[in-house]
Amino acid sequence: MKLSCKVIEDILPMYYDGVCSEESAALVEEHLKDCPYCSHILSELRSDIATPEKNVDDIKPLKKIQKSYKKKKMHWLITFIAILLLIPIAFLAWNEYSGQGIRISNLDELACANSFMEALTKGDYEKAFSYWDTEAKKHEWLKSDDFKKEDLVNFEADALKKFCELGESNINALGGIESFEYIGASASYGVDFRGDKVYQIAYRIKFNGKDQRFLIDASANGVCGLFGEGSFAKDPLAEFCIWSEWLWQDYQGCYWDFDLQQYVYYDKEN
Repeated sequence: MKLSCKVIEDILPMYYDGVCSEESAALVEEHLKDCPYCSHILSELRSDIATPEKNVDDIKPLKKIQKSYKKKKMHWLITFIAILLLIPIAFLAWNEYSGQGIRISNLDELACANSFMEALTKGDYEKAFSYWDTEAKKHEWLKSDDFKKEDLVNFEADALKKFCELGESNINALGGIESFEYIGASASYGVDFRGDKVYQIAYRIKFNGKDQRFLIDASANGVCGLFGEGSFAKDPLAEFCIWSEWLWQDYQGCYWDFDLQQYVYYDKEN
């Protein structure tokens, strides 16, 4: 049966969607063999559905909005990062102005003191001693009339030995330092023999069943002083802090007599 182009045109959408009957589909296909007009309509139908027509004028504003949103998003991200960076800088600058706490000028000293405390807490006294400014102590002794340069040839090795011995006997024997917490840092209150500033850094430590303050003097060259809360005559931690005093006594061949309140030299006792 021959169908007109008008009828085929009405059936084409159903034919394209595959919802017409087999008989109708056969008639459409038969018609399309000899009808360029209806074949063209089918091609346009397929083209319209596969790639729907877009209005370029509608797309351009959308792209502009998307581009503007991306720029604003990046701007806020950069601003947020800048604020995060400025907070610690402002904090350090204020402390620098006030002369207290963590600041730009004492970051090296704080890092050194913290590393020293970490090693001390782990009971690694050899590691802790590596942060000590032995040159400052040697310079102090050589300035006095007690020693000559040749007397201190083995100073570093002797100092390390005394430091570790006192650490084992005075700290480890009592369970070691359990924990430490940074409290604050003072303004520079002096300089070492090189002219570098010395800062005092305070910690709260847990040792021998109680919390107590522990102070460290440090310069850019290392740790140069320790201070516990108790008397070095009775408190094991305070006794450890003056390890160089005990080394000095060994070198001098003497000891401190607490009753006489003076040094007693071994060679004079005999």
